[in-house]
Amino acid sequence: MQKNSRRRRVVVAIAVLLAGLAAAVTARQPAAQAASVDRGAAQAIIEHVGDRRLVLLGETHATREIPDLVEALVTHWAARGPVVLALEMPHDEHAALGAFMASDGGATPQAALRSRSWWQVPDDQHDGRRSEDMLDLIEAMRRLRAQSRDVALLAYDAPGDPGDRNARDRAMARTIRAAHAALANGRLVMLAGNVHAMLERPSYAPAAMAQPAGSWLRDLSPVSVRIDAKRGEYWGCPYGEPRCRTLAVRAAPASSGAARGAYTYHVVLPRFTLARLVAPVAGATAIERPELPARW
Repeated sequence: MQKNSRRRRVVVAIAVLLAGLAAAVTARQPAAQAASVDRGAAQAIIEHVGDRRLVLLGETHATREIPDLVEALVTHWAARGPVVLALEMPHDEHAALGAFMASDGGATPQAALRSRSWWQVPDDQHDGRRSEDMLDLIEAMRRLRAQSRDVALLAYDAPGDPGDRNARDRAMARTIRAAHAALANGRLVMLAGNVHAMLERPSYAPAAMAQPAGSWLRDLSPVSVRIDAKRGEYWGCPYGEPRCRTLAVRAAPASSGAARGAYTYHVVLPRFTLARLVAPVAGATAIERPELPARW
């Protein structure tokens, strides 16, 4: 009888412990999981791209949906051949990305990556490219590599030049062109702010806007996809304001479909959810302001 009583107490204690763990996991889920991937949007992009090898994805920075969408696309293409995912990060970060891709993804390499100065910028001074969702995307690429998929990351961003508004985008395009030439087969997927992914400088562009990186790559027959949403929020830097902040999504086309001019295709997701921004270490003072907001 006493033995049965002890056994019941042990069973109850284990049940309580498991319930507590389940509650803790459930409590963490909203912060740890992005919205589910829009499979229809991913399939539409895949069909639009077809066999073309250079894909420009024009994003709105700092959403949770776009990194998930990019992961779905790369996972699909990586099952069929090599993929280079080019991220809008300074080219100086390329070696750090390579080191992380070659690692086991444990706590030490994770800390080494996120402690780099590029990630350590106060939220109100960066345009949203630094997020836990982007770090999750980088980790997803590492896992694909660990599963013997031929996947690589490329950091392609370049510093601007106050005397030449086109210098940054031209340098971006130069890095992408070199990577494309080095990739004998497979796809190069460039994830960029939607302005950089344009294939031409539209007539309605403001005077301060540079010639987009995509326009310097037109001879490579790229696909350029702008990713929008009908509603929601993202993190950005309104032009002329001193601080970056949460912004509401502007009106987008009613539906996805082929486009002309600056893009070849337009994807419209149901909504954007604000990304989980990376918390910088105490005392971070690095400053970055984009030349233009992601939207204008």
